Amino acid sequence: MEQRFRCVPPATYTDPVDTTFALTQIQPPRRRSAQIARPRLDDSLSQALMSRRLVLLVAAAGFGKTSALAAQIERLPHGTALAWVSLDEGDDSRRLLAGLVAALEPHDLPWRTDPQALLAQVGDEGPGVKRAVAELVNALAGADCPHGVIVVDDLHRALPPVAELLDAMIERLPPQWTVAIATRVEPALALPRLRAAGELAELHLDDLRFDADESGRFAAALAGTETSAPGGPQLAELIERTQGWPAGLRLCLAASRTRAGGLSARRGPLDRAVFDYLASEVLDDMPAPLHDFLVRCSVLPALTAARAAAVSGDAAAAERLEEVERRGLFATALDAQERTLVLHDLFREALAHRLERDLPDELPTLLQRAAASEPDAMRRVAFLLRAGDWAAAEATLVEVSDELVLQGASAELQRAAQQFPPDWRDRSARLQRLQGLAACQRWRWAEMAAHMEGAAAASRDEGDVEGQQLAQAYLASAYHALGRSDHVRALLDELEPQPLSREARVIALVGECSWHFQRGDHDAVPPLFARLVDELEGTQSLLTWWKGAPGMTWATLRGIRPVLQRYFAGALRRIGERALPLRALIHIQQAYAHLWAGRVPDALAEAAIAESDVRWLACSADIETNVTVFRTLADAMHGRAAAVEHALAELIVREDNASSAERRQVWRHQVATFAVRLTDVLGSDAAALTRWGAELADRPLEQPGRVSGIRARLAAAQGQWDDAASLFTELLAQASRMDLMGQAIELHLRTGHALLQCGRIGEAADALHPALARLIAEGEHGHALMAGPAVLAALARARWGEQLPQAQQSVLRELATLAAGLRAQAPSSSPSPSLLTVREQEVLGRIAAGDSNKAIARAFDLSPHTVKRHVANILDKLAVQSRGQAAAWHRARMQP
Repeated sequence: MEQRFRCVPPATYTDPVDTTFALTQIQPPRRRSAQIARPRLDDSLSQALMSRRLVLLVAAAGFGKTSALAAQIERLPHGTALAWVSLDEGDDSRRLLAGLVAALEPHDLPWRTDPQALLAQVGDEGPGVKRAVAELVNALAGADCPHGVIVVDDLHRALPPVAELLDAMIERLPPQWTVAIATRVEPALALPRLRAAGELAELHLDDLRFDADESGRFAAALAGTETSAPGGPQLAELIERTQGWPAGLRLCLAASRTRAGGLSARRGPLDRAVFDYLASEVLDDMPAPLHDFLVRCSVLPALTAARAAAVSGDAAAAERLEEVERRGLFATALDAQERTLVLHDLFREALAHRLERDLPDELPTLLQRAAASEPDAMRRVAFLLRAGDWAAAEATLVEVSDELVLQGASAELQRAAQQFPPDWRDRSARLQRLQGLAACQRWRWAEMAAHMEGAAAASRDEGDVEGQQLAQAYLASAYHALGRSDHVRALLDELEPQPLSREARVIALVGECSWHFQRGDHDAVPPLFARLVDELEGTQSLLTWWKGAPGMTWATLRGIRPVLQRYFAGALRRIGERALPLRALIHIQQAYAHLWAGRVPDALAEAAIAESDVRWLACSADIETNVTVFRTLADAMHGRAAAVEHALAELIVREDNASSAERRQVWRHQVATFAVRLTDVLGSDAAALTRWGAELADRPLEQPGRVSGIRARLAAAQGQWDDAASLFTELLAQASRMDLMGQAIELHLRTGHALLQCGRIGEAADALHPALARLIAEGEHGHALMAGPAVLAALARARWGEQLPQAQQSVLRELATLAAGLRAQAPSSSPSPSLLTVREQEVLGRIAAGDSNKAIARAFDLSPHTVKRHVANILDKLAVQSRGQAAAWHRARMQP
């Protein structure tokens, strides 16, 4: 099963680079001083937020959608959870989920999977998004709140897939939660279904516009008077012209103060063109310093004193922001510790237009300053791309690319690269290489090969020898996955005599190991991998260690175990306390190494750690599959036939949705071969062997001996020992090429057993001798467990006399005892419920006392991430769904 279980780049999470979400986007706006009560709108909206699945506000800019929702914050019943997410231009599914995670953080959702790890898997393909939505919905269902409201503001700014994500979330939304969406255009959601079910409340333009009374009270509030409405024909004219458009009325009143003549110069209904005209008058009436400050700051999505000063160069930025609020300009103050203003879209657009008209030469510099003050890496890249500073944008993307790759953020990386101009992107070796790595993470080998070919050509044109070598090393890996063995060999032969960078040497050595392994030249792999580990031990780069990870099926190669231990120790030392799926990969590889060594309890302990990491860290399907395969092997060795059958049934269909028919077929053949061996471990079953063997009969297979091995096993199962002995003996010539997952040792043992059944004891001893000598020399007995307890018991009982050395006969008895002992253990493959650790008991006590995750983190000097994982472990072990249920469990057992 090498093709599937070869260590390809997993979706690996580390400290976030681009999964952060600007705090300004999760802070609801403060209530404006000029905001008026609107009982009809407020009451209907309040009722909808507490009773409907979806509340949808759809209207053009300036109709008060955000203000209407913000006014509801104070009206929400006590205990209602609120999460507010405002979207920016170009936000995608990943950004929305990051915002939801950040906005929901104060409510201590009982996450069963690390939300940051989920974000790392959200890209342009369905599985990651589906899993993230499923985990989010489950966490919302376990929230300890009577009701919750999630506000998604400015949905129209986001990319189309965001609506698909919201649709999936709303469809499965727990009943105690409501989603409220504000947008300028009706979103692509399943609205007819929600309408039919009575789960949708809709507010459109006519519901949001001011009536005459509200217009009058709004004008009075802006004027600072206490009258219900200022009199005079001018106000009546304004109300008529604005037709209940709040932003238009606000701007008309501001513009009317700039000139004595009022608004008579522009008659007729107020439209966007008139709005722009009036905005110009308001801008022209400003003091020049304030005007220039706002024009320059229009490149920022939100204004704080520090960022505004950095971008505008105005040291008086704090005073300018105070003046913006004092003048009642088109800005919303967010509910943040630091004064933060968000300019209204229409007003910001007017400022941006003036910036491009009056200060076009400053725009690139302003965008570069915005990038320099932006903490989010991918937003820095976006600012630099807008500035046309391709070199700086590329350098920034390259600077954070290692972390993006470790996070598995291939879609984000690819999307950023695609935003460069085609001529720059195609000529940049670095961008081509990054796109190739992004394709590699998604198993798009042809796409990876095309990008690495482009990177090699671009490096050659630039005279960058190291870059060309690195691209060629990666290209060899892509060709290997595509089955182009001759191309792989040619590239590796070209690179071999050249002095290479460490990264290129590591990638080339991985290619060499894989090439020899695929050819069945297994003895060449351990010394090559030892050279690779020598290279890795000279770097602290975790990404380079990740790229040099060994294949999962290398663990049974002769002499490789000490080298694997060097790799495991070095990688874990560099990972430290970081919660990475790479750690899960290493632990499951260690589990395999212990299993093949015959140290089954140690193997199960490592597998338990890996399983916990796989669940919490949302590890890739490949790591999850490796854990499943290990568990199935262990179950077979313990004689748990039902568990093995269930696991095989799940494994055989795992690739049924793969895009390639060839990939589906290869996978089914790999599982079938695995199933045949496990069937024999459990005890020869002719019917099961025949059934699984049928999966292998419809396609010529490259792996030597696979079909003849089925025939030999079937003959043994049917008691046709002469045929079995003949077939197994023929296979011995290929044993070295079949030496993976214990097959070589198993083949020698089964051949010896078949010959023994035929009464050919001398030939049986000859077949056994190489295997037993190797077991003694290497001290690794796990390989032999694949022969099954019946075969091992028969071999241990035989009277070998002088045919086998006493040491080898002793090994046979030890193996038989080990195999029989495994069968005598508990019949269930599931680990018994673990007691809470001391730390988990302490955390549970704090939960029962009503402490938040943040308070628990402070009390025990832990990171919030660690507390979340402790909570997840507690819920899993107690088999409960929420913190409240866990607290009740604790209190029930603590009562005298």
